[in-house]
Amino acid sequence: MISSDTGTLPGGHPYVSVGSGDRALVVMPGFGDAMFSGSYPPFSGWTLAPYFARYLDEYTVYVLSRPRGLPAGYDEDDAIASHTAAFEAIAGSSNGVDVIGISMGGLIGQALARREPELVDRLVLANTACRLDGDARSTVRRFERFAGERDWASIRSELAVAMFSDGRAMAYPLTLQTAGRFVQPRPAVPADVRRSLEFILEFDGCDRLAAIDQPTLVFAGERDPYFTADLARETVDGLSNGELEVVSGAKHGAFHERKLTFDSRVRSFLERTAPKALEA
Repeated sequence: MISSDTGTLPGGHPYVSVGSGDRALVVMPGFGDAMFSGSYPPFSGWTLAPYFARYLDEYTVYVLSRPRGLPAGYDEDDAIASHTAAFEAIAGSSNGVDVIGISMGGLIGQALARREPELVDRLVLANTACRLDGDARSTVRRFERFAGERDWASIRSELAVAMFSDGRAMAYPLTLQTAGRFVQPRPAVPADVRRSLEFILEFDGCDRLAAIDQPTLVFAGERDPYFTADLARETVDGLSNGELEVVSGAKHGAFHERKLTFDSRVRSFLERTAPKALEA
């Protein structure tokens, strides 16, 4: 039977894990993580096992949520403090840690790799970059207004349009704005949504990319409106050991919508690059 666990790691991070591999693969989710309770039901990792099947031969996969009740002015220092505590706990029971950082999770992931390099062996930045695209700032400001009104359906609707290049870009918003309003998850702490958006607006690591020594894969959607393909290229150009994959026609959800491509590219990257411990 596949191993599964849930709970809260040091720093206040809810998590779900699946698998029993020697190495840890930590998935750091995007902004939407702030819009659910953060409580994972027991054995929920089993439902994730098919999604992460490509990694379970080698890894224990952790989906690591951010803490609920983020402090006012939540910034990089706050994120690094809590994530360091969580990663130290994971590293203590693993033979090395690799990271997949998605969107906002990728912003934190690159900061963690830069500031606490002993905790991250290899890094995948999925639909993220060293900063938010300038043209997307007005959209994030609109999300802030929706968050102030607790209009979660409008945020999710716009995200769906930005994420998907298929029929879901039309079907999901319609559902979310009608019957979906009554069944969609609610944020455990509504203020976390606005504080996460403020974090995204303020983060800019473009001038510090060279300090990330770990092998890094940047996986981008050609039509991503938030972290554009041009920004992905700028990010790779600034890295000392980076490589790029841009998926034609894909948007902000390329890591999910084109999952076969994503998993194949990530596995190839992990197989070709050595963890830091082996490099030494």
